[in-house]
This record gives sequence, C-alpha cells and structure tokens, in this order.
Amino acid sequence: MPAAMSKLMKVSAVFILPAFAFSYAMFQGGFVSWFLFYSFLPFALYSILLFFYPVNFQAERTVFPQTYNAGDDIEVNLTLKRKLPFPLLFLLIEDVMPDSLNHEKMKRVFFPGFKRNLKMAYTIRNASRGEHHLHCIRLKTGDALGLLEKEKRILCKQAILVYPPYEDIFYKSFRSMLDQGGVLSLSSSRHDTSLVAGIREYEPGDRFSWIDWKASAKSNQMMTKEFETRESNDFLIILDTAPANNFETLVKFAASASRTVIRNGGKAGMLIGGKEKVLLPPRSDAGQEAAIFYQLAKVSEDGSHELEHDLGDQALAGQSAVFVIITSRLSKQMVDGAGKLPGKNRRVFIFLMKGNEEISTAEETVLKAMAAGKGMYVHTVAGHNFRMAFAGVEQTR
Repeated sequence: MPAAMSKLMKVSAVFILPAFAFSYAMFQGGFVSWFLFYSFLPFALYSILLFFYPVNFQAERTVFPQTYNAGDDIEVNLTLKRKLPFPLLFLLIEDVMPDSLNHEKMKRVFFPGFKRNLKMAYTIRNASRGEHHLHCIRLKTGDALGLLEKEKRILCKQAILVYPPYEDIFYKSFRSMLDQGGVLSLSSSRHDTSLVAGIREYEPGDRFSWIDWKASAKSNQMMTKEFETRESNDFLIILDTAPANNFETLVKFAASASRTVIRNGGKAGMLIGGKEKVLLPPRSDAGQEAAIFYQLAKVSEDGSHELEHDLGDQALAGQSAVFVIITSRLSKQMVDGAGKLPGKNRRVFIFLMKGNEEISTAEETVLKAMAAGKGMYVHTVAGHNFRMAFAGVEQTR
C-alpha cells in the first residue's frame, strides 16, 4: 500500500472512529457501550486537536566557535521555542546532517507536555574537513493511538568551517640553503638598488645604469656600484586536485607547507587547479594564512581537467616565486608543463605524495631523471609524517 494512501486512511480514522463509537453507544445503549465511548473520547479529541495544531517552533542553533580543524569535536546547542503550549505527548527532534559530514543522525526524543522551551545539545565527533551547511531541523510528533503523525521541517541555516589538519615541518634546512646560496636555494636573489654596498670594477653583464661615473673618473677605469643582495622567500604552492585515494593527504601537506613558510617569515601563495581555479599571490601576513586555509577547507577533487593545463595559465606569467607542486601522480605532461613555468631562474619542486607501503615505479624513476634534466627537483613523501619533508629536498635532484 502506498505511503500516501496509508497516511490518508489513518487521518480518516481519527474522525471516523469517534463517530462510530458514538453511533454504537446510541443504538446499543447500556453501560458498557457508553463506557467505551467516553473512555475513547479523550484520545479521539486529542487526536483531532493535534490534527489542527500547527507544530510551530522557533529554532536557534549555536555553534561556537564556527571554525575547527579536521578531527576536532564540534559542540552544538539547539534551542526550540513556541508560543502555544499545546500538550505534546512526545517530540522527536532531529538536526539534519549534510552528507559532507558523514555523520550519524542526531536525534533526541522529548516529552515536552506544556513546555514552551526545549534545549538539545550534542557533539559531532571527529569532524571531517570542509565547509558544511546545516539547513533544517526535523520535528515529529503523534497521538497516543498511533493514528496521527505530524512532521515539520524548520529552516535553520548554519555554516561550519572545518580547516584541514596540519603538521609543523622542519624548516631549518630550507633556511640553511638560503643562507649558503646553494644550488637548491628556494628563493630568487635580487639586487636592492636603493642599498649600495660598495664599488668594484666593471664586469661584462653589469647594467649601464649601475656605473659610478665619479669613481670611474677618479680611477681612470670603469667602476660599477655593488648592491646588497636581498633574498625573496616567495613560494607558490600548486595543489593537484585530480581524484586520488590520498587526496586528503595532499591537502594536509599543502596546509602544512604554507603555514610553515609563513610562520618562518616567508611569503606563500596558493594555486588550486580544477574547474573553479583559485590563485592567491604570495604574501606573508596572518590574513594570507587564513585565506589559504579557507580555500583548502573548501577544496574538493576535480576531474574536469588535469593540472598540466593550469601550469600554462597566463595568470602565472607575473609570478617570480619558487613553484612547489603537490601531487599524487607524476606524468610526462606534468614535467613538461612544469618546465614551462615562468621565471628566468625558475625553481620548481614537485612533492610526490605516497602511502607508507607504496614504492616508486620504474616510470616515475625515469620521469624524476627527466625533471632533474630540466632543473626541477622531485621529492617523494611517504605516509603522513611531513616533519622532515623539506629536509629531504637537499638530497633530491
């Protein structure tokens, strides 16, 4: 029997049964028939009144704070208020969870009676990363005979932002390479023309504007100004959003890397590929870290097109940062695309994320050698322990 037909029959029974009991008492007469009628009458009247009662509640959901990290427990408080204190035998309250939370149903049964205010508290444990939207609260009540059920959904919108998890990455090796000016330096050196460090003899390749004419006239030979070298700790982290079994690991490493760079005085930016591409130019303020984590909280797998297409984006033409590609796969197209990234002294690091039991394939070994030939560095990060991920770059070429 269809559910709609069954519900209609139950509602009809609420009105038919009292009329049938009254008719039986009138025609049959006697103590028993009237006793049955008066005994049944309160239940019938309650069912009829409940039929016309609008289950009107005002709902308020409180979540504090509204931002969490993946794995945290979220404390939620619900408050329901109503103006008409109609006696309810029971009230089932369910806060409808979005599929993104992948959580069990949050239900509670109350016996409110004439109460106007009801409070419900629950905990969402081990929250998953993402921007989760809670839309409504489901209420359900009924009569004592089980003939009538009333259900209503109350709109109560709430957004909960769960940031990705992160780990502190050992950064000293990065800093040492910068100070020593090694071939694996992760920053592009540039001259600050406002700070003159000294004067030296002219060398082929020096700019004409750097010539110190007064010093040249005194020494009878071409002299050029020597400027202080200022290092730029600019990183543009590129996250591959192609579907992968360890996609959450990629997001976690992207969050850890950007946070480590910013907390150590560097500038970090983020390029998230896919259909809805997001580019955050490198910056070093606290707001940049929050902006990156916000985008990483919302990012999802996107198989619409591969990362190789994003590497050739015109928006990257003006970026002079060190490019850090985070991916779970390595392909010839990716290596070729990374080799075309802009910058005269381009530096590209590819972090290949793998599981604890995964090993590099023969094809990946060939591609690593190909990348090294193009001046890029590929480093394999196994498992979820990122602490020494940057240190391993020193031996990777």
